[in-house]
Amino acid sequence: MGRPRQFDEQTLLDAAIELFWARGFDTTSVEDVSRATGIGNGSLYGAYGNKRGLFLAAFQRYCDQRARFVREVIESAPGSARSAVRTLCQAVIDDCAAHPDRRGCLMINSIAHLGTRIPEVAAIGERTTAAMETGVANRLRTPMATAGPVDESLLSALSANIIMTTQGLIQLSRMGVTSSRLNEIADVSCEILPPAWADRQP
Repeated sequence: MGRPRQFDEQTLLDAAIELFWARGFDTTSVEDVSRATGIGNGSLYGAYGNKRGLFLAAFQRYCDQRARFVREVIESAPGSARSAVRTLCQAVIDDCAAHPDRRGCLMINSIAHLGTRIPEVAAIGERTTAAMETGVANRLRTPMATAGPVDESLLSALSANIIMTTQGLIQLSRMGVTSSRLNEIADVSCEILPPAWADRQP
């Protein structure tokens, strides 16, 4: 058995997320994380092997948090399916506003820069996107069933479109698009849901 880690791993990975998110993979070193956390280089190399291993652990934690964010927001949103989707979009817009440096999404950023160099990044991103889509689909399935048989193909496509919209809102925010414009886009995007069931109250 390996030696137990002598540090709080979640706190360490949260600090690593901030550094990799703000600076990028190439310009962040294990030494940077060591200085930011006070955890010795030896402990970090012993736990994660190298910078790639440390990054992948931090990246997985970030992606798990994002998937949980989507699931919790849309599952807890009251009202109709359309209202729940709009609530999700608003939560994403508000989250973007909470990061004035407009860093975008670490998952999207990393897939773009590292997806071919570090295949695990693309694989984690794919699993995370699927988890987000499943969270949306689970929220939409019951109201869809009120109008008749559930069309799983349509449900999957709608859920993917909604997640694509939320990720697009993050990218637009990173480019400096105003919150009012993001809200206009979110309003229009919600119109893809069929009114036959999307506007029914539970």
